[in-house]
Amino acid sequence: MKESKIRVLMMVSWYSPAEEGLKIGVFHNEQARALQQYCDVAIYCPYDRVITECCTKSVDWGVLTYRSRYHIQKKMRNRRYMFRAMRRIKREFNPDIIHAHVATEAGRFAIVLGKLFHIPVMITEHSAPEGSEVDRFPHFYYAKFAYGHSRYNACVSDYLTEYLRKLFPKYQFETIYNGIQDCGCPAAKERGTREIPSCVIVANFYHKDIKGFHILLPVLARLKKEKEPILMQFVGDGEYLVYYKGEAERLGVADQCIFYGHCDRNEVNRILSESDFLVSASLFESFGCSIAEALMAGLPVVATACGGPNSLIDKDNGILVEKGSEDALYDGISKMLHHYAQYDYQKIKKRAEERFSMRVVTEKYVDIYKKILRDRDKH
Repeated sequence: MKESKIRVLMMVSWYSPAEEGLKIGVFHNEQARALQQYCDVAIYCPYDRVITECCTKSVDWGVLTYRSRYHIQKKMRNRRYMFRAMRRIKREFNPDIIHAHVATEAGRFAIVLGKLFHIPVMITEHSAPEGSEVDRFPHFYYAKFAYGHSRYNACVSDYLTEYLRKLFPKYQFETIYNGIQDCGCPAAKERGTREIPSCVIVANFYHKDIKGFHILLPVLARLKKEKEPILMQFVGDGEYLVYYKGEAERLGVADQCIFYGHCDRNEVNRILSESDFLVSASLFESFGCSIAEALMAGLPVVATACGGPNSLIDKDNGILVEKGSEDALYDGISKMLHHYAQYDYQKIKKRAEERFSMRVVTEKYVDIYKKILRDRDKH
């Protein structure tokens, strides 16, 4: 008899409303679609601020998707909506396991719903401590509750795993990187042969400082002054995009910047394939998806030592520099400009595929699901 597929409900803390196009939580969608090869998968987002119904069901971007209405000032109503949505999901999809993402957000509610509907829950942690404030009241207790009742706690970087092990020594945490789709572009031989070196920055302009644009553009101005030519390609949208376009004009480097705004996956891959290296100037990162994507494309990386990138970057694939320091970032980019052509692009790509290709990560999760269900059946 053919073994039935495990039914996995991914309960996510952020995901684009259906009407706005897939911009937020892209990796949730990509992971869900990769899991479809092995499991029946649905996504549930309890934080939709666009829908007017209590709960909706649709197939969005190739994945069965449930959403429940959320209003930031109506907490009890939000919880009722979550319960009603899960009651519907239990009736229609009947998940074997809830895979929640981020303990202090969807994770803590997934634990409660899992208990009410008798569904085991595991958690993948994506949020950096600087963003989630997991070491402070009340988030510490939200996380403690979620991790303590989860059947498995995964973290997307070694930095996050080590941090949470120290903060919650009674609980188990293991590293499973975010799965990254193969960009489809080979480690291009023409890299290192262009007249003007080209780097790419993949980061949304949703915050004024977190992604380090306020440090990166002055560094570009210094490079121009020192007559070190470079073209910087910015991929990402957000409310501060216009502000930083203005900053590039003010600093006199607009002629060395391309601001693409939001790009779909194919366009991002094209830009990666036409670049010589990637720069990440973030003040903190739990993982660093753009870094992993660049490495999967064979690109070396200049990145700040801001958490997740610490365990992704080594001497064979890039340069790690002090976060928040204009001088350190300048030195790192300047060094890369003189050495990027010496990196082994094929070696970078192969190592990245071994660590966080979507296939590798997906198979790890499927094994975890099976173990959780086996343990459940023993009791």
